[in-house]
Amino acid sequence: MTANSAQINQAAKILLIQPPYSIWPGESKIAQPPLGLAYIAAVMENEGYTIKIIDSPLEGYEQEVKLQDGRYRYGLNIDQIMEKVKGFSPEIVGISCSFSTLFDTVCEISRAIKEYNSNIKICVGGAHPTAVPGEMVEKKEFDFVIIGEGEIRFKKLVRVLPEGGDFSKIDGLCYKINGKSRLNPATDYIQNMDEIPFPARHLLNMEKYFEIHRPQGVSTKSNRGTTLITSRGCPANCVFCSIHGIWGKKFRAHSPEYVVSEIEHLIERYSIKELVFEDDNLTFDIERAEKIFDLMIEKGLNLQWKTPNGIALWRLTENLIIKMRKSGCYQTSFAIESGNEHVLHSIIKKPLDLTKVKNFVNITKSQGILTYGFFVVGFPGETFEQMEDSFKYALNIGLDKAIFVIATPYPGTKLYDICLEKGYLVHNYSYKNLITRKANIKTPEFTPKQLERFVARSIFKYQLKKFLRNPLTTLNIVYSRFKSEPRTMWNWLLSRIRESFRSS
Repeated sequence: MTANSAQINQAAKILLIQPPYSIWPGESKIAQPPLGLAYIAAVMENEGYTIKIIDSPLEGYEQEVKLQDGRYRYGLNIDQIMEKVKGFSPEIVGISCSFSTLFDTVCEISRAIKEYNSNIKICVGGAHPTAVPGEMVEKKEFDFVIIGEGEIRFKKLVRVLPEGGDFSKIDGLCYKINGKSRLNPATDYIQNMDEIPFPARHLLNMEKYFEIHRPQGVSTKSNRGTTLITSRGCPANCVFCSIHGIWGKKFRAHSPEYVVSEIEHLIERYSIKELVFEDDNLTFDIERAEKIFDLMIEKGLNLQWKTPNGIALWRLTENLIIKMRKSGCYQTSFAIESGNEHVLHSIIKKPLDLTKVKNFVNITKSQGILTYGFFVVGFPGETFEQMEDSFKYALNIGLDKAIFVIATPYPGTKLYDICLEKGYLVHNYSYKNLITRKANIKTPEFTPKQLERFVARSIFKYQLKKFLRNPLTTLNIVYSRFKSEPRTMWNWLLSRIRESFRSS
C-alpha cells in the first residue's frame, strides 16, 4: 500500500472484531465485553461513522474446535466471521490482538478479509501488536498497527484516509510506505480521561454476557455483572508486565463523578447488580478511590463488586478498605508477586514491603472481604529455594486463595528483553505457548521441565496444607469451581498431576 492509495469515504462503515480465543486444556473460557473495541466504537459513533462489533468468543461461545496443537478454539469460526464481514461490507476493519496467543488467529482473519476484498483497510491493535508493531505491519494482511491506547489514534487514522493518507503526524502508528514499514512512536496519551465517552455496550449482546456470566473466566455472584475500567497507567516497573506499552507509566483516571455516572448508566440500562473492576490499580490514587466509594455509598447503589486484576498493597489504607466493603466489595486480589525480598526488589522491581502485607490481609478479611493473592515464580536469577519462599509466605499470611503462575516472557516486557539478551528463551519459543502454566524460560538455575514440575508439586502441597488448615472453606471453593466448570477443572487437575511427575 502506498500513502496515496487509501481513499475512504467520510461515511465509511467500520467493523471491529474480537477474534475467537484458543485455550489449552485446563484454562477457563471467558465471556466479557471487549471494552477496548467498545471505547473505540463510542468515539467513532460520535464522529458520525457506522460501526459494528463482532465479539467472536461471545457470539460463538458454545462452538469448540480442537486444534492440532492440543488447544481448543471457541467462538465464531473464520467462515462465520466472513459471513458477517460480507453482510456489513466495511471499508475499514479493526482487529483486537490483546494477547500474543491470538496472533495466529488474527492473521487468519485478516488473510480471509484481504482475499475477499483487498481494498478493505485492516488495522490491528492491542498488547501484542504494540510490542511488535514492525513484525505485524510487515505482513501483507495488515495495513496499520495502532500502538497503545486506540481511541484518538484510530480516529485520526480514519480521518486521514480520505485525505490521501499522510500518516506521518499520527502519534503511535505503524504503517507501510511503498512496502516498507514506518513507525511513529507513541509519545502522547489521553490526559483528560473524562473526554472519552462510555464504551458502546449497546453494540454488544449484553444479555448473553449475563446469561454466561463468566468475565475473566470466573463466575460472578450475580448473573447481571459486568466489567468496567476507571483508570490507566502504572508507575511500577515490574519486569514481567506489558501494560506500560499500552497505557504508559503515568497513572491517568476518570474522575469519581464520571465513574459513578457510568455505574448508574449500567444500572439504569442493563440492571447491573455486580461490577468487575478491570483496572490494573483501582486504588493507586487513594483520595480518588475513597471518593468513588463514598459516592457509591451515598447514592445507595447497592452493588457487589470485586477487583480480580489485583490492587497494589503499597497504595492501601485501613480507612480505604473499610469504604471498599461498605460500597459493596466482596473480593479483592493483591498483587504480591513474591514472598522473597531479594526476588521482589532486585529481580521483579516491585515497591512492596512484605512485612506489611499480612496486616492488610487481616484488615481486609476482618471486613468480610475475600482475599486472593498473586505470585509469580521462575524468573532468571531466581532459585528453587527462593521460589519456595513464595509458597510458604502465601500460606503464612492467611490469604483465602493464592494464585501461582510461571514468569512468562511476553514481547514488550523487560523480562523478554533480559531473556533474549541472555539466551534464556526456550528453543521452541512460540506465541501460542505464552500462558502462565507453561515455562518458556531456561536458565542456569532450572530447565523448563524442572520449573513446571516444581510449580505443580508446590501448588499441590500448598493446596493440601490449606485443606488441612481449613477443610470446609477449601472444599467449598473446589466444589463451586467443579460445579461451574467440570471439564475445565478435570483437565486442570490432570495436567497438574502430569506436570508433578514429569521427569526432568
